Amino acid sequence: MDHTEDILSGLNEEQLLAVTHTCGPLLIIAGAGTGKTTVITRRIAHLIQSGTDPGSILALTFTEKAAQEMEERVDRLVPYGYTNVHISTFHSFGDRVLRDNALSLGMVPDFRILSEAECIILLKEHLFDLPLEYYRPSGNPTRYLSSLVRFIGRLKDEDVSPEDYLNFCKRLEENRKDYIERFGDERTFEDYLSQQRELALTYARYQELLTRYGYLDYGDQILLTLKLFRTRATVLRHYQRRFQHILADEFQDTNYAQFELLKLLAGGHRNITVVADDDQSIYKFRGAAVSNVINFQKVYPDCKLITLRTNYRSVQPILDSAYRLITHNNPERLEVKSGIDKRLISTVEPEGQWCGVQHIHFDTLAKEADFVAETIYERVRERRARFRDFAILVRANSDAEPYLRALEHWHIPYRFSGNQGLYLREEVRLLVSLLRAITDYSDNVSLFHLARSRVYGLGAGDLIECNTLSRRRHRPLFSILRDVAQGEVVLKVSEEGLLTIRRLVSDIERFGQMAMDEPAGRVLYTFLMDTGYLKGLMDEDSERAHEEIQNISRFFEIITHLEDTLHIKKAALIVEHLNLLMEAGDSPGTAEPDPDSDFVHVLTVHKAKGLEFAVVFMVGLVADRFPRRERKDAIEVPEELIKDILPSGDFHLQEERRLFYVGMTRAKEELFLTSASDYGGVRAKKVSRFVLEAVDKPKALSVKVHPLETLKVMAGGRSTEPLECTSPGNGPISLSYYQVDDYLTCPLKYKFVHILRIPLLPHHTIIYGKSVHDAISFFFRRRLEGYEPQEEEVLGVFRASWRGEGFVSKEHELMRFEEGIAGLKRFMERQSKGGIKPKVVERDFYVTLEDNILFRGRWDLIEERGEGAYIIDFKTSDVREQKKADRKTKESTQLLLYAFAYLRNFGELPAGCELHFFESGLIGRTSFDEKDMEKALSIIKGVAEGIKMEDFTPKPNYLNCNMCAFNSICSESGISSKSGTLRI
Repeated sequence: MDHTEDILSGLNEEQLLAVTHTCGPLLIIAGAGTGKTTVITRRIAHLIQSGTDPGSILALTFTEKAAQEMEERVDRLVPYGYTNVHISTFHSFGDRVLRDNALSLGMVPDFRILSEAECIILLKEHLFDLPLEYYRPSGNPTRYLSSLVRFIGRLKDEDVSPEDYLNFCKRLEENRKDYIERFGDERTFEDYLSQQRELALTYARYQELLTRYGYLDYGDQILLTLKLFRTRATVLRHYQRRFQHILADEFQDTNYAQFELLKLLAGGHRNITVVADDDQSIYKFRGAAVSNVINFQKVYPDCKLITLRTNYRSVQPILDSAYRLITHNNPERLEVKSGIDKRLISTVEPEGQWCGVQHIHFDTLAKEADFVAETIYERVRERRARFRDFAILVRANSDAEPYLRALEHWHIPYRFSGNQGLYLREEVRLLVSLLRAITDYSDNVSLFHLARSRVYGLGAGDLIECNTLSRRRHRPLFSILRDVAQGEVVLKVSEEGLLTIRRLVSDIERFGQMAMDEPAGRVLYTFLMDTGYLKGLMDEDSERAHEEIQNISRFFEIITHLEDTLHIKKAALIVEHLNLLMEAGDSPGTAEPDPDSDFVHVLTVHKAKGLEFAVVFMVGLVADRFPRRERKDAIEVPEELIKDILPSGDFHLQEERRLFYVGMTRAKEELFLTSASDYGGVRAKKVSRFVLEAVDKPKALSVKVHPLETLKVMAGGRSTEPLECTSPGNGPISLSYYQVDDYLTCPLKYKFVHILRIPLLPHHTIIYGKSVHDAISFFFRRRLEGYEPQEEEVLGVFRASWRGEGFVSKEHELMRFEEGIAGLKRFMERQSKGGIKPKVVERDFYVTLEDNILFRGRWDLIEERGEGAYIIDFKTSDVREQKKADRKTKESTQLLLYAFAYLRNFGELPAGCELHFFESGLIGRTSFDEKDMEKALSIIKGVAEGIKMEDFTPKPNYLNCNMCAFNSICSESGISSKSGTLRI
């Protein structure tokens, strides 16, 4: 079989047509489970195999995870030719375009992206600089800030600029007679006009604030890219020539502005492929999915339309039930509007005693939750399933608690992957309480929580004594604790409690002083280390402890982002902005779990999109919970500014029904629809209309339970024993060079970094190296695109990447910064005299090996010379002797493995490998042979085998341990990889 046959093997007739489509617009309607990812990745691979330049293919999707999966799949399909396909999210693509062409728009390339909550903070800080009156009521001046940010975001989705909005206000004024007649009276119209002017001017002012501080919001990444393409014809032509094939995944979730971007990029060649399913549009307001898909056929009337109906995921009864449900969205569905057949046909043969859809109704929520947990427990106990085969889908994060409690009562491992919840995690609440307590001695609530935490564990009786005196004397709790610690106040506290109070007060004062001078990250890190909290989690070495460490690491990422975005380093000031973020509704998700671990997945239906499970429980299916009541925006976008086609009917109900459809089609074998009469409140709840629409002739099994049994369930009265989780088994393992290097250095270090993801303080060598690397990469990327970058552009990238943390002192930071600037100037001078002419810049590679091993990485530079390809990497280490430069190059495991990847991708060895030392300008050179490649393969396989066997036995030696960032929570004699106990 040749490689073309391999790419096309196993495709059904419709998939084959989609994959082999040659040129021109293509619309693929891909139902749930019909292999849309397979089609889009094989289409990319087929284009490359047919002679298309990989660098001329642009594929856009919505999540980084989806983009990474697409890259990996494409590379596996095209093993002997590097892909160089540009695969990214819409926003990442816009961000790269704007940074590469910032000067064309009068912007600086070091702009920062604000989250929605950070945009609210920006408006709050300038509240009285905004031209607001109606939307800044004196009784609650911040009332509309969240609504204003969402409103502006919606305008940007509709490709409406501040100038467009102001022009709309002018049209209102010019056509006032018509509008007065429409509104019924002049006063109503005048009020409306006044509000619209206020909003238009506020939008313009908001954009001015963003520009002043060098910020962009998410909408700007698309809107400003459109502005760049529309006002700079040469830039647009460059990208149109560069990308000759455009592909968009999840097209039903694109907004108007994103479709405009796709149309501009497709330009004259019109080689655009979109994959969509209007029935799975669950993110776009007012049915824009139908609008974009239908408009695609209007913009490209000659487009090829292919419908994928063969389902490879679910048994037919589930598909039939889901289809019955979704047809209630007719006639707004594409199936009706375009006259196509979207009924899915299953290829899955039912197995086991029962497959399909079942509705079960209970009299109480407690019994419903207990039924779900008991069913999972019994299936696993009988070895009919594993924990990871089950998913519990809730409509909203707030609905999950009863089911989580039931799982805990049955000793069932689970992970709740809501879209929110990080700040509510106990381990994160501890860190937030610490930051608040050390920066505000009057914050009694945070100090109380900190004192009761696992770190200090102050007894309830002792703490109540102190808290009571605090309230009675109207003094802060910290003041009382300090007096008790110093013996100035005598209370009836235990001897152990007194020691704890003294330790707590000492820590508060110490970290409070530190917060005045140090970054928040360093304060938190010192707290975690000095109190032994982090080491305690590591010693526990349980799934729960690992999850807590990962969430702590996630919180560190947020603090780091906050420091970088707001240019604030001191912990005392960061806390104020963290509080503002939380008040503004910022609630990031918890750390993503390892998908191979054996636990029950509890997640929102939105979060479940793109996933699949053998057995799905859709729970809480009653009126007002699913579908939820519509909550209209406080500020509505005028219909005249909405460019989508607005569907008729109930927009909100249609979107809720699509969401229910997505939930149903996650199930492969069994789908349980559960509901209850009593969720609290006076009135009994009605079963969701969606259940009645989905289940043919519904005959729900109604389960009643005695009130005493309900109390037992709620109290957790269980005598069950925990069941063993199954091992991930011989699942796939993905390795990068850095993972290989960490494991070779010390397997325990690998576990700390890549499994537990223990947070680390930034180190000056990393910050310096990354800033130089980003600047050099920008230089060569622009050169590859045919532009000779200007010095100010390159230095601007260096400044944007710089972080003033991890340095010995401010003087040390300034010295290194100036050395970096001077070094980049020397680098550019060397490159101006010929220099490197790259063929590849920052190209990802993937190498699939036997035993389910994937080796992945990124070549920084590849240059084609007369004798062949050279792999080039830049290093910032201080090497000033040619002999040392050559030795380091010859001994470089990184270059060895990257040469191995080159061999596997191109079928031949690179002509040579080079390390370019940034500081001195020296170049180390080496080449590798077949024997070296055998060594490289042995290294990768050896590391993979050790990780699969969970062998994380430490390799202590003086040099490694002395340089290791984890030496404060480890010992030179090692830590047992199984028990986690310290060996002295």
